[in-house]
Amino acid sequence: MTSSPREPAAFEHVRLVFVASLAGLLATVVLAPGTAEAQTATWYISTYTDEMLVWDEASEEVIDRIRMNRIIPNNVQLNETKTRLYVGDASAEWIQVVDIASREVVDEFTLSEGDVTVRINGFAPHPSDEKAIVFVKRAEKLDDRYVVDGPFILEYDMRAKEVTDTIPWPDGEERDFVGFRYAPDGRTLYFYTNDIIAVDAETYEEVDRWEISQPLEPGLGRPSFNTASQTYDEPGVATSLFRIRDPVHDRTLVGIAKVRLSEQEIDFFTVGPSEPIRGFTLAPGGEKAYALYSTIGAYEFWEFDLVEETLSRRVPFPGRPRMGLDVSADGTKLYVHVAGNTIDVYDTETFSLLRTVEFDEDMTLGNVAIVPEGG
Repeated sequence: MTSSPREPAAFEHVRLVFVASLAGLLATVVLAPGTAEAQTATWYISTYTDEMLVWDEASEEVIDRIRMNRIIPNNVQLNETKTRLYVGDASAEWIQVVDIASREVVDEFTLSEGDVTVRINGFAPHPSDEKAIVFVKRAEKLDDRYVVDGPFILEYDMRAKEVTDTIPWPDGEERDFVGFRYAPDGRTLYFYTNDIIAVDAETYEEVDRWEISQPLEPGLGRPSFNTASQTYDEPGVATSLFRIRDPVHDRTLVGIAKVRLSEQEIDFFTVGPSEPIRGFTLAPGGEKAYALYSTIGAYEFWEFDLVEETLSRRVPFPGRPRMGLDVSADGTKLYVHVAGNTIDVYDTETFSLLRTVEFDEDMTLGNVAIVPEGG
Protein backbone atom coordinates (compact mmCIF):
# COMPACT_ATOMS: atom_id res chain seq x y z
CA MET A 1 0.00 0.00 0.00
CA THR A 2 1.20 3.51 -0.80
CA SER A 3 0.61 6.49 1.47
CA SER A 4 -1.31 9.47 0.17
CA PRO A 5 0.58 12.76 -0.21
CA ARG A 6 0.83 14.75 3.01
CA GLU A 7 2.34 17.97 1.69
CA PRO A 8 2.11 20.71 4.35
CA ALA A 9 0.19 23.91 3.72
CA ALA A 10 3.44 25.84 3.95
CA PHE A 11 4.60 24.07 0.81
CA GLU A 12 1.41 24.01 -1.25
CA HIS A 13 2.67 26.78 -3.53
CA VAL A 14 6.25 25.61 -3.68
CA ARG A 15 7.52 23.76 -6.74
CA LEU A 16 11.11 23.13 -7.53
CA VAL A 17 12.88 25.26 -10.08
CA PHE A 18 14.55 23.10 -12.72
CA VAL A 19 17.45 24.11 -14.93
CA ALA A 20 18.76 21.59 -17.47
CA SER A 21 21.86 21.68 -19.62
CA LEU A 22 23.07 19.35 -22.38
CA ALA A 23 25.46 16.62 -21.33
CA GLY A 24 28.83 16.24 -23.07
CA LEU A 25 30.29 13.08 -24.53
CA LEU A 26 33.43 12.60 -22.44
CA ALA A 27 33.17 9.27 -20.63
CA THR A 28 34.92 8.02 -17.52
CA VAL A 29 35.11 4.49 -16.14
CA VAL A 30 33.88 4.12 -12.56
CA LEU A 31 33.74 1.14 -10.25
CA ALA A 32 31.57 0.57 -7.23
CA PRO A 33 33.64 -0.39 -4.16
CA GLY A 34 34.21 -4.12 -3.92
CA THR A 35 33.60 -4.92 -7.60
CA ALA A 36 37.25 -4.97 -8.63
CA GLU A 37 40.60 -3.88 -7.32
CA ALA A 38 41.12 -0.28 -8.43
CA GLN A 39 44.60 1.08 -9.13
CA THR A 40 43.74 4.76 -9.29
CA ALA A 41 40.85 7.10 -8.57
CA THR A 42 39.40 10.44 -9.59
CA TRP A 43 38.70 13.07 -6.96
CA TYR A 44 35.97 15.71 -7.18
CA ILE A 45 37.03 18.57 -4.90
CA SER A 46 34.90 21.52 -3.79
CA THR A 47 36.51 24.96 -3.70
CA TYR A 48 35.65 28.47 -2.50
CA THR A 49 34.78 29.44 -6.07
CA ASP A 50 32.10 28.40 -8.57
CA GLU A 51 34.17 25.40 -9.69
CA MET A 52 34.87 21.84 -8.58
CA LEU A 53 38.32 20.44 -9.36
CA VAL A 54 38.69 17.04 -11.03
CA TRP A 55 41.96 15.61 -9.71
CA ASP A 56 43.62 12.44 -11.01
CA GLU A 57 45.46 10.31 -8.44
CA ALA A 58 47.78 8.70 -11.00
CA SER A 59 49.17 11.92 -12.47
CA GLU A 60 48.46 14.08 -9.39
CA GLU A 61 47.18 16.72 -11.79
CA VAL A 62 43.95 18.68 -12.11
CA ILE A 63 42.55 17.17 -15.31
CA ASP A 64 39.30 19.13 -15.52
CA ARG A 65 37.13 21.73 -13.82
CA ILE A 66 33.38 21.56 -13.38
CA ARG A 67 31.70 24.94 -13.61
CA MET A 68 28.87 25.04 -11.08
CA ASN A 69 25.78 27.21 -11.29
CA ARG A 70 26.19 28.32 -7.66
CA ILE A 71 29.19 29.56 -5.73
CA ILE A 72 31.04 27.47 -3.11
CA PRO A 73 29.83 23.91 -3.81
CA ASN A 74 29.59 21.78 -0.67
CA ASN A 75 27.91 18.76 0.93
CA VAL A 76 28.92 16.57 -2.01
CA GLN A 77 27.24 13.15 -2.27
CA LEU A 78 27.76 10.31 -4.75
CA ASN A 79 24.69 8.45 -5.94
CA GLU A 80 24.45 4.68 -5.55
CA THR A 81 25.67 3.90 -9.09
CA LYS A 82 28.60 6.38 -8.88
CA THR A 83 27.32 8.21 -11.97
CA ARG A 84 26.11 11.42 -10.33
CA LEU A 85 27.18 13.96 -7.75
CA TYR A 86 24.59 15.82 -5.71
CA VAL A 87 26.13 19.12 -4.62
CA GLY A 88 24.83 21.82 -2.28
CA ASP A 89 25.87 25.47 -2.25
CA ALA A 90 26.84 28.16 0.26
CA SER A 91 23.27 29.39 0.63
CA ALA A 92 21.94 25.88 1.45
CA GLU A 93 19.04 26.64 -0.94
CA TRP A 94 20.15 24.65 -3.99
CA ILE A 95 21.05 21.09 -4.92
CA GLN A 96 23.00 20.78 -8.18
CA VAL A 97 23.27 17.50 -10.08
CA VAL A 98 26.60 16.75 -11.77
CA ASP A 99 26.84 14.05 -14.43
CA ILE A 100 30.19 12.34 -13.82
CA ALA A 101 30.59 11.12 -17.40
CA SER A 102 30.23 14.59 -18.95
CA ARG A 103 31.48 16.51 -15.89
CA GLU A 104 28.70 19.03 -16.26
CA VAL A 105 25.85 20.32 -14.14
CA VAL A 106 22.79 18.76 -15.77
CA ASP A 107 20.11 19.73 -13.26
CA GLU A 108 19.48 21.86 -10.17
CA PHE A 109 16.58 22.56 -7.85
CA THR A 110 15.53 24.79 -5.01
CA LEU A 111 12.53 25.06 -2.71
CA SER A 112 12.94 28.82 -2.31
CA GLU A 113 10.61 31.12 -4.20
CA GLY A 114 10.02 34.88 -3.97
CA ASP A 115 10.00 35.99 -0.32
CA VAL A 116 10.12 32.38 0.88
CA THR A 117 13.58 31.00 1.67
CA VAL A 118 13.96 27.26 2.26
CA ARG A 119 17.24 25.94 3.63
CA ILE A 120 18.12 22.35 2.75
CA ASN A 121 19.93 20.99 5.81
CA GLY A 122 19.80 17.31 4.87
CA PHE A 123 19.53 15.43 1.59
CA ALA A 124 19.46 11.72 0.68
CA PRO A 125 18.87 10.59 -2.91
CA HIS A 126 17.01 7.34 -3.58
CA PRO A 127 19.19 4.75 -5.38
CA SER A 128 16.89 5.09 -8.42
CA ASP A 129 17.71 8.84 -8.61
CA GLU A 130 13.98 9.41 -9.06
CA LYS A 131 13.27 10.92 -5.65
CA ALA A 132 15.03 12.18 -2.54
CA ILE A 133 14.42 12.90 1.12
CA VAL A 134 15.14 16.48 2.20
CA PHE A 135 15.30 18.03 5.66
CA VAL A 136 14.38 21.71 5.49
CA LYS A 137 13.44 24.86 7.35
CA ARG A 138 11.31 27.59 5.80
CA ALA A 139 11.43 31.37 6.39
CA GLU A 140 8.98 33.84 4.84
CA LYS A 141 9.86 37.52 4.69
CA LEU A 142 6.95 39.79 5.64
CA ASP A 143 6.92 43.58 5.76
CA ASP A 144 7.87 43.74 9.43
CA ARG A 145 9.27 40.33 10.32
CA TYR A 146 10.26 36.84 9.24
CA VAL A 147 8.00 33.86 9.90
CA VAL A 148 9.99 30.65 10.39
CA ASP A 149 8.39 27.23 9.97
CA GLY A 150 9.73 23.75 10.41
CA PRO A 151 11.81 21.79 10.34
CA PHE A 152 10.12 19.40 7.91
CA ILE A 153 11.16 16.06 6.43
CA LEU A 154 9.91 16.00 2.85
CA GLU A 155 9.84 13.61 -0.09
CA TYR A 156 10.84 15.29 -3.33
CA ASP A 157 10.14 13.84 -6.78
CA MET A 158 13.21 14.56 -8.93
CA ARG A 159 11.30 13.83 -12.15
CA ALA A 160 8.15 15.87 -11.49
CA LYS A 161 10.16 18.57 -9.70
CA GLU A 162 7.83 18.86 -6.73
CA VAL A 163 7.37 18.02 -3.10
CA THR A 164 5.15 14.92 -2.98
CA ASP A 165 4.96 13.95 0.67
CA THR A 166 5.63 15.05 4.23
CA ILE A 167 7.29 12.27 6.21
CA PRO A 168 6.21 11.71 9.82
CA TRP A 169 8.82 12.36 12.49
CA PRO A 170 10.41 9.18 13.83
CA ASP A 171 8.67 8.32 17.11
CA GLY A 172 6.59 11.48 16.61
CA GLU A 173 9.44 13.56 18.04
CA GLU A 174 10.37 16.75 16.15
CA ARG A 175 14.10 17.45 16.17
CA ASP A 176 16.45 20.24 15.14
CA PHE A 177 18.21 17.65 13.02
CA VAL A 178 17.82 14.02 12.09
CA GLY A 179 20.16 11.82 10.05
CA PHE A 180 18.83 9.51 7.34
CA ARG A 181 19.88 7.39 4.37
CA TYR A 182 18.39 4.82 2.00
CA ALA A 183 19.40 1.17 1.95
CA PRO A 184 21.33 0.22 -1.23
CA ASP A 185 18.23 -1.51 -2.65
CA GLY A 186 16.07 1.56 -2.00
CA ARG A 187 13.35 -0.35 -0.15
CA THR A 188 14.19 0.92 3.30
CA LEU A 189 14.87 4.38 4.71
CA TYR A 190 16.95 4.53 7.89
CA PHE A 191 16.55 7.32 10.45
CA TYR A 192 19.23 7.94 13.07
CA THR A 193 17.77 9.13 16.36
CA ASN A 194 18.27 7.58 19.80
CA ASP A 195 17.88 4.31 17.89
CA ILE A 196 18.22 3.42 14.20
CA ILE A 197 14.67 3.23 12.86
CA ALA A 198 13.96 1.47 9.57
CA VAL A 199 10.85 2.58 7.67
CA ASP A 200 9.35 1.40 4.41
CA ALA A 201 10.58 3.75 1.66
CA GLU A 202 7.09 4.00 0.14
CA THR A 203 4.69 4.06 3.08
CA TYR A 204 7.11 5.46 5.73
CA GLU A 205 5.76 3.00 8.24
CA GLU A 206 8.24 1.55 10.72
CA VAL A 207 9.34 -1.96 9.79
CA ASP A 208 12.25 -2.52 12.16
CA ARG A 209 14.34 -0.90 14.86
CA TRP A 210 17.92 -1.28 16.04
CA GLU A 211 17.97 -0.20 19.67
CA ILE A 212 21.46 1.27 19.83
CA SER A 213 20.27 3.32 22.81
CA GLN A 214 20.76 0.05 24.69
CA PRO A 215 24.19 -1.55 25.29
CA LEU A 216 25.34 -4.01 22.64
CA GLU A 217 26.49 -6.30 25.42
CA PRO A 218 25.75 -6.35 29.17
CA GLY A 219 28.07 -4.06 31.12
CA LEU A 220 28.90 -1.75 28.21
CA GLY A 221 27.71 1.79 27.64
CA ARG A 222 25.84 3.13 24.63
CA PRO A 223 27.89 2.79 21.42
CA SER A 224 28.83 5.59 19.05
CA PHE A 225 29.59 4.64 15.45
CA ASN A 226 29.14 5.86 11.88
CA THR A 227 26.76 4.30 9.37
CA ALA A 228 28.09 6.01 6.23
CA SER A 229 30.03 3.71 3.91
CA GLN A 230 33.55 4.74 2.96
CA THR A 231 35.08 4.69 -0.52
CA TYR A 232 36.56 1.20 -0.13
CA ASP A 233 33.86 -0.41 2.02
CA GLU A 234 31.98 -3.43 0.72
CA PRO A 235 28.42 -2.67 -0.40
CA GLY A 236 26.07 -2.34 2.57
CA VAL A 237 28.95 -2.08 5.09
CA ALA A 238 30.19 0.97 7.01
CA THR A 239 33.60 0.88 8.71
CA SER A 240 34.43 3.65 11.15
CA LEU A 241 36.00 4.62 14.44
CA PHE A 242 33.96 3.29 17.32
CA ARG A 243 33.66 4.74 20.81
CA ILE A 244 31.95 3.10 23.74
CA ARG A 245 31.72 3.81 27.46
CA ASP A 246 33.28 1.34 29.90
CA PRO A 247 31.24 2.01 33.07
CA VAL A 248 33.26 -0.43 35.17
CA HIS A 249 36.49 1.54 34.78
CA ASP A 250 34.76 4.88 34.13
CA ARG A 251 36.45 5.54 30.80
CA THR A 252 35.68 5.76 27.09
CA LEU A 253 37.27 3.22 24.76
CA VAL A 254 38.05 3.65 21.07
CA GLY A 255 38.27 1.00 18.38
CA ILE A 256 37.07 0.02 14.91
CA ALA A 257 33.48 -0.92 14.06
CA LYS A 258 32.15 -2.65 10.95
CA VAL A 259 28.41 -2.04 10.71
CA ARG A 260 25.86 -3.92 8.59
CA LEU A 261 22.60 -2.02 8.89
CA SER A 262 20.34 -4.51 7.13
CA GLU A 263 21.51 -7.37 9.37
CA GLN A 264 21.68 -5.19 12.51
CA GLU A 265 25.18 -6.49 13.09
CA ILE A 266 28.27 -4.72 14.33
CA ASP A 267 31.70 -6.30 14.55
CA PHE A 268 34.10 -4.28 16.64
CA PHE A 269 37.34 -4.37 18.54
CA THR A 270 38.84 -1.83 20.91
CA VAL A 271 42.44 -0.63 20.93
CA GLY A 272 42.50 1.31 24.20
CA PRO A 273 41.29 4.46 25.95
CA SER A 274 39.79 7.14 23.71
CA GLU A 275 42.32 9.52 22.17
CA PRO A 276 41.88 12.64 20.00
CA ILE A 277 41.93 10.80 16.67
CA ARG A 278 39.95 11.64 13.54
CA GLY A 279 40.16 11.42 9.77
CA PHE A 280 39.61 7.65 9.81
CA THR A 281 39.98 6.10 6.35
CA LEU A 282 39.71 2.48 5.20
CA ALA A 283 42.40 1.18 2.84
CA PRO A 284 41.50 -0.79 -0.32
CA GLY A 285 41.12 -4.50 0.41
CA GLY A 286 39.82 -3.86 3.93
CA GLU A 287 42.87 -5.20 5.79
CA LYS A 288 44.23 -1.84 6.96
CA ALA A 289 42.90 1.51 8.04
CA TYR A 290 44.46 4.83 9.02
CA ALA A 291 43.59 7.78 11.23
CA LEU A 292 45.11 11.02 12.48
CA TYR A 293 46.05 11.73 16.09
CA SER A 294 45.85 15.47 16.64
CA THR A 295 46.51 17.69 19.64
CA ILE A 296 48.04 21.16 19.70
CA GLY A 297 51.55 20.79 18.29
CA ALA A 298 51.49 16.98 18.21
CA TYR A 299 50.33 14.94 15.21
CA GLU A 300 50.61 11.23 14.42
CA PHE A 301 49.58 8.74 11.77
CA TRP A 302 47.82 5.74 13.28
CA GLU A 303 47.78 2.49 11.31
CA PHE A 304 45.27 -0.23 12.20
CA ASP A 305 45.64 -3.91 11.28
CA LEU A 306 42.05 -5.03 10.78
CA VAL A 307 43.00 -8.69 10.38
CA GLU A 308 44.87 -8.93 13.69
CA GLU A 309 42.55 -6.30 15.23
CA THR A 310 45.35 -4.15 16.58
CA LEU A 311 46.79 -0.66 16.40
CA SER A 312 49.93 -1.60 14.49
CA ARG A 313 51.82 1.70 14.27
CA ARG A 314 51.88 5.28 15.60
CA VAL A 315 54.22 7.58 13.67
CA PRO A 316 54.70 11.32 14.41
CA PHE A 317 54.60 13.77 11.49
CA PRO A 318 54.49 17.60 11.14
CA GLY A 319 50.74 17.82 10.46
CA ARG A 320 48.63 20.97 10.43
CA PRO A 321 45.74 22.32 12.53
CA ARG A 322 42.91 21.09 10.24
CA MET A 323 43.35 17.88 8.31
CA GLY A 324 41.44 15.38 6.24
CA LEU A 325 42.90 11.98 5.41
CA ASP A 326 42.40 9.59 2.49
CA VAL A 327 44.30 6.62 1.08
CA SER A 328 45.15 6.03 -2.57
CA ALA A 329 43.34 3.41 -4.64
CA ASP A 330 46.48 1.25 -4.81
CA GLY A 331 47.04 1.56 -1.04
CA THR A 332 50.57 2.97 -1.33
CA LYS A 333 49.96 6.62 -0.44
CA LEU A 334 48.19 8.70 2.17
CA TYR A 335 46.77 12.12 1.30
CA VAL A 336 46.55 14.81 3.97
CA HIS A 337 44.30 17.62 2.76
CA VAL A 338 42.05 20.52 3.88
CA ALA A 339 42.08 23.23 4.80
CA GLY A 340 43.97 25.27 2.22
CA ASN A 341 45.12 24.63 -1.33
CA THR A 342 47.53 21.72 -0.87
CA ILE A 343 47.55 17.93 -0.56
CA ASP A 344 50.52 16.38 1.24
CA VAL A 345 51.37 12.96 -0.18
CA TYR A 346 52.87 10.38 2.23
CA ASP A 347 54.18 6.84 1.71
CA THR A 348 52.12 4.23 3.60
CA GLU A 349 55.18 2.04 4.34
CA THR A 350 57.55 4.68 5.69
CA PHE A 351 55.09 7.52 6.43
CA SER A 352 57.64 9.86 4.85
CA LEU A 353 56.48 12.95 2.94
CA LEU A 354 56.87 12.34 -0.78
CA ARG A 355 55.69 15.70 -2.13
CA THR A 356 53.08 18.43 -1.81
CA VAL A 357 50.49 19.03 -4.53
CA GLU A 358 49.35 22.65 -4.82
CA PHE A 359 46.12 24.01 -6.32
CA ASP A 360 45.19 27.53 -7.38
CA GLU A 361 42.08 27.45 -5.17
CA ASP A 362 41.42 26.64 -1.53
CA MET A 363 39.44 23.47 -0.84
CA THR A 364 36.31 23.60 1.28
CA LEU A 365 36.41 21.57 4.47
CA GLY A 366 35.72 17.88 3.96
CA ASN A 367 33.95 18.13 0.58
CA VAL A 368 35.72 15.54 -1.57
CA ALA A 369 34.08 12.72 -3.52
CA ILE A 370 36.44 9.90 -4.59
CA VAL A 371 35.52 7.55 -7.44
CA PRO A 372 37.82 4.50 -7.91
CA GLU A 373 38.61 3.59 -11.49
CA GLY A 374 39.47 0.30 -13.21
CA GLY A 375 42.81 -1.28 -12.56
